[in-house]
Amino acid sequence: MNITSYPQHELLKIASDFKKHLKEKLPAIMDSSSELDKGFIYKFKALFYEVQAHSMEPENDNAEVCRFSLELDAMKEKIRTFFVMFRYYIQKSFPYDSELCESFGYIEMEKVSQDYFELKSFLERTANLVAERRGSFKAANCPDSKLEEISRISEKFNEVHNALISYIEKRELRNHSYENSMKELFKLMEIVHNAASKSLKNDPESLKHLTFPPTDYIH
Repeated sequence: MNITSYPQHELLKIASDFKKHLKEKLPAIMDSSSELDKGFIYKFKALFYEVQAHSMEPENDNAEVCRFSLELDAMKEKIRTFFVMFRYYIQKSFPYDSELCESFGYIEMEKVSQDYFELKSFLERTANLVAERRGSFKAANCPDSKLEEISRISEKFNEVHNALISYIEKRELRNHSYENSMKELFKLMEIVHNAASKSLKNDPESLKHLTFPPTDYIH
């Protein structure tokens, strides 16, 4: 018997059926396994509820990731609009540095806008350029408000992007914990299944609720 024999949502339904009937029939099957004791049912229920709670999270997870992505995409469009104007001041401030101007040009902007990481790096490079060579921008009559906006844009984008990455990392940890809990729950289900198979042969109705159904079973 293998945990992959059943889809996870079906496995949770089977575990729920085990949970409903285990307390009543535990005394009858305890002698069939040294691993079954009075504390077994509490461990079983704790794992079941932990796994059940996690199984309800994916929809919320997707909604949260979507929320972050929509916010970043909205910012991305504002950034592209801003740089249409700001490129003029870069070219005016550094008219003889074609390499620098190209690195903040239309093609580069289109490329980095396809990836959050690259756009974040692009904004940081721009903010650093402004900080290091502010005098050149001032000499080209670039308004202070535009220079300050670069820093605000970069900081805000970093804030939202970092929040997204942090959320995804935490989700991966939760998923890993869920997988481990699911494996532990399956081991407990195997213990119940094996004990019930030995002890409840003369009680087919209870046996049905405390053993795994055939693998082609559809609930």
